[in-house]
Amino acid sequence: MIDWSDMEVAEGSPDDLLDFLAMCHDHSSWLVPVQYVNLLETLEWEEPPPIFKQVRRHIRAGQARICRDLLTRITGASVLTGEAPEFAPPVEEPELYLHFLVTRVRFRQFSMAALVADARVEAARRGARLLRTHCWTGGDGRMLREYEELGFTATLEFEELRSDGSLWPGRMLQARV
Repeated sequence: MIDWSDMEVAEGSPDDLLDFLAMCHDHSSWLVPVQYVNLLETLEWEEPPPIFKQVRRHIRAGQARICRDLLTRITGASVLTGEAPEFAPPVEEPELYLHFLVTRVRFRQFSMAALVADARVEAARRGARLLRTHCWTGGDGRMLREYEELGFTATLEFEELRSDGSLWPGRMLQARV
């Protein structure tokens, strides 16, 4: 039986861009029809989507992390930076921020666990004792529970104003390393 320790996480390369973006799309497609109907209204997909530029920039900067299974298939991805998004409250200590945690639906549990474990190792390597991220909290709260099961503690609730005037409900999360 496969588990998260069977996954390998390494720095992403430009060759991983399309897989990363496909998982972002799959992630939103999975969330919308299955669990989180209201999320569709909060997604901002333009032509070309801003997420393309963001993910490409992170990959070029060496900040993307790619998770692969034993057959070397890409099963998940994330971005690790020393900077939190603008909406995150500042902290008084070095931190590592986990952005864009996305997975293939089939490998969701294992890939999330492997990417979070990798983020903890990387935070420790960089001397950061704080790992933070955020997630959408609409629907039944399933996403928040998944992060809590991975060792994060929910902190600040927030709403991010989108360009269409809608509000995106979120929650800051943190874990000590």
